[in-house]
Amino acid sequence: MTPDRRTPPAPAVDVLLVEDDAGTSTLIVDALHGRNLTTDVAGDVFEAKRLLSRAAYTVVVVDLLLADGAGSEVIDFIKNIGLTSTQVVVVTAASPSLLGGVDRSIVKTLFFKPLNVEHFASYVQTLAGRR
Repeated sequence: MTPDRRTPPAPAVDVLLVEDDAGTSTLIVDALHGRNLTTDVAGDVFEAKRLLSRAAYTVVVVDLLLADGAGSEVIDFIKNIGLTSTQVVVVTAASPSLLGGVDRSIVKTLFFKPLNVEHFASYVQTLAGRR
């Protein structure tokens, strides 16, 4: 059964980071915490879907190249359960030619790795409404 997302609860956590690389996760979480943003981390598609089914997030950051499946599954899940107020940001090391399947109606923007962490964190902070 799909959860009713017409009136999502107020976000207790600002950002869901879907990233399977521990070093990249630590780098991003530290940068976001430095901007007073709370962050949950999902290391795979299954965990991301579980967290998205239970809580509202202002911003979801998704790595497209996850080890257990395509990050695009997370983006599709966000669209399918109707999280229209969630801001989705993609981070990837993929070649631009591989990004044709990304649903641009859901994705707010795209950042390529290696990240300019300060620029990235500032952008996410703005999306989260914490400026």
